Amino acid sequence: MSFVKNLKKAFTIFSVEVTFLAIGYCIYAIWNGYLITGIILGDILFWSFIAVLFLLDYFVISTRQEKSEENHIGVKETFFGPTKKEQALKYLKVIGNLSSNQLANLLEIDVRNLSKFINPLIQTGVIEAKKQGKTFIYSLKDAHSFLHTHNRHNSLGETDYAGHVTIPKSDVKLPAEGNMLGRIALDDWKLGEFFYLPLKKYAQKGILVSGSSGSGKTVAAKVIVEELLDDQIPVLVFDATKQWERLKEKNTNDEMLKRYRLFGMKQNPKGFHVQTTKQMVNVDDILDHHGATIFDLSNITDEAERVEKVALALDNLLEYFDYQDDSDKLRLMITIEEAHLWTLKEVGKDAIRFLDKAVRMLRKKGVGVMLISHKISDFDPAMRSSMNVSIIFRTKYSGDLDSVSKMLGREFSKIAPTLMVGYSIFHLADFGSPFVVSWRPSYSQT
Repeated sequence: MSFVKNLKKAFTIFSVEVTFLAIGYCIYAIWNGYLITGIILGDILFWSFIAVLFLLDYFVISTRQEKSEENHIGVKETFFGPTKKEQALKYLKVIGNLSSNQLANLLEIDVRNLSKFINPLIQTGVIEAKKQGKTFIYSLKDAHSFLHTHNRHNSLGETDYAGHVTIPKSDVKLPAEGNMLGRIALDDWKLGEFFYLPLKKYAQKGILVSGSSGSGKTVAAKVIVEELLDDQIPVLVFDATKQWERLKEKNTNDEMLKRYRLFGMKQNPKGFHVQTTKQMVNVDDILDHHGATIFDLSNITDEAERVEKVALALDNLLEYFDYQDDSDKLRLMITIEEAHLWTLKEVGKDAIRFLDKAVRMLRKKGVGVMLISHKISDFDPAMRSSMNVSIIFRTKYSGDLDSVSKMLGREFSKIAPTLMVGYSIFHLADFGSPFVVSWRPSYSQT
């Protein structure tokens, strides 16, 4: 506590003591003719005693306060001490360059777990990592940026970071304009240029989104849908989770709103026009809506029945577009959640064949299909090849890793298990080599 505060507290206690002394003084002074002790020297000694008493009060208060503050700080450091990330920044600031083993020893953690704390700081340009032999050398690059380490969905709570796996370098020439979906992740995992994709041109060719639960695939799918809705392309979503109804609500997630600036987005979240139905509506109503039509399947618990209902709706669409001219222009985007259900034994092999047929035939009519699934390996190579755009989020399933290895190469199968939330491998045959994308946050509620 400061000198002034201690002084005030001392005066408070002192005033109580003086009050009683003053009463005694008055009584005694009247009795002895205005002298407390009866002699001048006695009064001088009396007031000296009062002064000493005051100093003792101040000393006792100061000592108690310092001990209290020490105890408080000790408790605070025990329960709310600096995080590993803050400690890493402190060591790098004081010492300078540190190897992986040196930094791990200072943080008192296993070197294999070091990436958990370091990679979020590398992503935002706070720490620079350079490979030297078989280890990495870390150095502090921009301490100010530490305030903005929320560079992805659930960034600080995630346990599976990319480790020291390096992204294969890519010389792909990406479109300079189109729909802004996110930012390219460079070979050192820093965020690079903005990723633009003309969805009106490529969405019609089919999109397959896969990844484990919580990896960010639904948010990425929503980003694609939002961009299409902004381009006045109607969207039909088969939704079994009621998540897609939130398209009509603007995003209120503070962590996601903070990330807007990283993607050049204005702090202006918004909702979109949405109509919800539990039965297939007239196709003309979907096309004329110029918004999202949500086919709500949440009340159907049986998975086979859910697939059957979607199949009937797709059959209705096929019948409608069979009388329409072929088109190279995107007229409608269909989004099917839980596409892996089509491969279940209870559903039957004919279901996936029908889905493959629907995707291929609708494409000719200007209708794109986006399938969202947990595992890319659920679909045979023929089905995967009919989906020109593959968006692969984090997965540890061995079957998926084998599929990724065959499709994209072993380098990307090594990356897939350690992708951070909101990061995906993106592959489009027209672009050639795959690359990693950090997806922008959604404008609507997630």
